[in-house]
Amino acid sequence: MPKKSLEFGLYSWFPGYGYAHIHPANRREFEQLEPHNKVFEKVSEINGWLLLRYADEEFKVRPDLFTAISWLPFTFGEWVKPANQPSGPVAEITDIFWNVSEDAPLFGLRVGKQKLDGVYRLAQLQAA
Repeated sequence: MPKKSLEFGLYSWFPGYGYAHIHPANRREFEQLEPHNKVFEKVSEINGWLLLRYADEEFKVRPDLFTAISWLPFTFGEWVKPANQPSGPVAEITDIFWNVSEDAPLFGLRVGKQKLDGVYRLAQLQAA
């Protein structure tokens, strides 16, 4: 089944940049998320705002700090398993981080309600 086309990107905002970049309704949640080096899905553009998704939350932000990255084969809520164990455990993607030194994504996973320790590289995962 072909996956819908998504645009992914980074939104490297810090509190020192001020709050004009973030919609007033999203300021507290966005600041608590600590968005630096997290990968967002770009959902849409509405009246000068970008609608970005991280996990199960959506945020309206100004487009000036958004930096697009390469398309990723997995996104939030998708099910994956170890690439070297076809019958291995199935986990859900809960977080996507950007490793600046490797210029690559890292994935946080959950099995049931239990978050797994550590993060996983793209090469370590396959679709479930």
